[in-house]
Amino acid sequence: MKQNARYITIEEAEQLCRLYMDCQLSVLEEAELEYVLMQSRLNSPLISETRVLMGMSQSVNLQTPKKHLFPTWVWRVAACVAILIGGITLLQNHTPNETDCIVYVEGTEVSGERAKVIAEADVARMEQFIQTVEAQRATEQAKVEQFMNHKNYQR
Repeated sequence: MKQNARYITIEEAEQLCRLYMDCQLSVLEEAELEYVLMQSRLNSPLISETRVLMGMSQSVNLQTPKKHLFPTWVWRVAACVAILIGGITLLQNHTPNETDCIVYVEGTEVSGERAKVIAEADVARMEQFIQTVEAQRATEQAKVEQFMNHKNYQR
């Protein structure tokens, strides 16, 4: 692309569009071409097709955005600070403890070490149940495969 020129001619723009279509431009050159096509009022069938391929709308607003009372980054910084303050407050109010465990046995709340023992026993029972179900599934799968392959095993 031109380094020092302020304006680009339609012939140069079309040449760049052809290079873009042939995937001959680097990522930086593609970005520069996209910027030039967004800012330029040049128009031809090839340039229009390139704009469509780049996903540009013909109604791109070329005017500079209005200045707001506060720049966008001020609002972003304020949001980040609010999130940090909220997170710190939540962490200070609740510090997790490894022994924090609550279970309910027949509608009665149990906590502390006894609750931890009950929860671990339930986890162990669930793991045993999962292993049993997996063994049954494997057995049933073997039966299905035997049936599907018409194998007769004699015992």
